[in-house]
Amino acid sequence: MLLSTIRQSLHLLVNGLLSVGLLTVACAQDTKPSNEVSQAEKDVGFVSMFSGADFVGWRFDGQEAPPANWKVADGMIQLSGGGAPHLASAKAYGDFEMKFEWRSPKENYNSGFFIRSGPKVGTNQINLAKGGEGAFIGGKITGAKAVSKLQKPAGEWNEWRFLVVGDKVTFWCNGQQAWEGTGLQPAEGHIGLQAEGAALEFRKFRIREIK
Repeated sequence: MLLSTIRQSLHLLVNGLLSVGLLTVACAQDTKPSNEVSQAEKDVGFVSMFSGADFVGWRFDGQEAPPANWKVADGMIQLSGGGAPHLASAKAYGDFEMKFEWRSPKENYNSGFFIRSGPKVGTNQINLAKGGEGAFIGGKITGAKAVSKLQKPAGEWNEWRFLVVGDKVTFWCNGQQAWEGTGLQPAEGHIGLQAEGAALEFRKFRIREIK
């Protein structure tokens, strides 16, 4: 009787330890997201713009080393604030489809996402400021508008997706088409993220060039 009870207790203990171990692994996977491109994405031509480990493929204007307000940690690009410098793609792009995820740790935030901008990425900004998300700034597009109601609450991840072909831009937010605009100029430029005084986190940058 006593031996049977001991065996049952050991069995429960082992199962409990295994459950805790599996939960710990799962939590570790959630806290450090994969930036690898899935096979389904590869099949349609997407490649990763961010390894999750460094700023290879990106640059800061006039600086070789990352400034203090930008860093890569936990598989994310983390911006702590500051008004400069902005982060730009090392490469210029013409027609492309792109998606990435962002979140803010605080209710109030401010930043921007640049498309076909100059080397210093200051024009053609999709606004990423609280209440004005999705509005087009620093250029001319007919049909763009703010879509703050499509954003998730602070602390949750948003997925933004863009299709840029010719002078036409189509924008999806969290799976919903937000707007379709025309008149984008020039035909080629850099992609970038704006430092605008607020903390933000970014991950899972994928791009598909359209030839």
